[in-house]
Amino acid sequence: MDADKFHLPGKHYFLSHSVGAQPKAWEGEVMAGYTAPWRTEGFDVWDPWFGALERFKAGLAPIIGAAPEDICPQTNVSGGVSKILFSLPERKGRTKIVLTEDAFPTVGFALDQGRRHGYELEFLPGGDRLADPDAWARAFADDVQMVVPLQVYSNSSVLAPIEEIAKRARAAGVFSLVDAAQAAGAVPLKLDDWRPDFAVGTSLKYLCGGAGAAWLWVNPETAPDCKPLDVGWFSHADPFEFDIHHFDYAPGAGRFTGGTPSVAPFAGAAAAHDIINAHGVEAIYAHNQRLLSRLFDALPRDAFMSSTMQGARGSAALMKVRDYDAAAAALSKAGVCHDTRLGAVRISVHLYNDENDIDALVAAIEPYL
Repeated sequence: MDADKFHLPGKHYFLSHSVGAQPKAWEGEVMAGYTAPWRTEGFDVWDPWFGALERFKAGLAPIIGAAPEDICPQTNVSGGVSKILFSLPERKGRTKIVLTEDAFPTVGFALDQGRRHGYELEFLPGGDRLADPDAWARAFADDVQMVVPLQVYSNSSVLAPIEEIAKRARAAGVFSLVDAAQAAGAVPLKLDDWRPDFAVGTSLKYLCGGAGAAWLWVNPETAPDCKPLDVGWFSHADPFEFDIHHFDYAPGAGRFTGGTPSVAPFAGAAAAHDIINAHGVEAIYAHNQRLLSRLFDALPRDAFMSSTMQGARGSAALMKVRDYDAAAAALSKAGVCHDTRLGAVRISVHLYNDENDIDALVAAIEPYL
C-alpha cells in the first residue's frame, strides 16, 4: 500500500509505533506551506501560514472522524492533556481522575499535576481486561471528574472499547479524554459518532507526520464549559482586537490554541494525510490486521506478550526472546527495524509493510524465541 511514497531505505520498517516513516512529499509540503511564503510574501505570510494549519485540520478530520473546526493543533500530547485538565469546570465531589497502569507515562505525569486543583489519580489494572467495557466500571462513579482511556495501549497493543467508555461516561456525567496517539492513522476513530468530550493525538507515529504536529479535539457541546488556563492571543475570540484589558474565549476548539501556533510541522504533516485518506483508515486497519495475523500464525502464541485477540488489538506486537541482545543483532543484520520494551522485541505494521516484511521478521526472530 504505497510503500513507494515513503522513505524506506532498504529496510523492513516496523517502527510506526515510535516514529512513522517519512513521506517523500514531506519536504515539498513544508516548502509550499511554510518556507516559500516566508521568502516571498513578506508581511502577508500570515494568510498562507494560516492556510497550512487549515489544510492540516482538513486532512486530519476524516482520519479521526471529526469536523475540522473541532480540531486544535498542539505541540505535543502532554501539552494537550494539560490544557484539557486545567480547563475543566469545578464540580463538587468530583475529584478523581481515572486512568490505567498501562497508560503512557507522559499522560500520567501531566494528569498528576491536577493535585494542584485537588484532583487525585486512580489507576485501573492493565492488561487484556482493558478491552472489556466492564473493566472500566469504576470510572463511572459519581466522584469521578474524568476518565482517560488510551484507544490503543503502547506496550500491550490492547484496543480499548472507546465508544462504550464514552457512552457510559456521558451517562454518568463523567468527562472522557481519549489518547489516540497509538491509533490515529492505523485504527478507525469516529469521534463525532462516539462523542467523547476530548481526544488528543500526535502525527509522530502512524500519522507519519513527524514531531511537533500533535492535535487536540474537543466535542463542540463540551467546549463552552471549558476555560483553559494556558491561553494567548490565539485563544481569543478576536485575536486581532489587541485590547489587553479584554479577553473572550474563542468558541469551540480554538480556545485551546494559546499563543502563536507553530506552522512548519503541520505543513509537513499534511503530506501523509493525503496518502492515508486515499486508502481510508478502515482499509489500512484491515491491511495491518492481516499482516499481524500472518505473524501470529507463523510463531508460537506464547511468544507474544501483547494482545493477539482479533478485534481487540492495535497494530503492534511484543515478542519474548531468550536473549534480547542476540536477537537484536540478528534483526539488525536482516534489516528489520524494531525497538524494545520490557526486554522484548517490539514491532508494528502499517500501510507500507507487506507480507515480505513479515516473513523477514519471522525468519530473523524465530531462532531466538
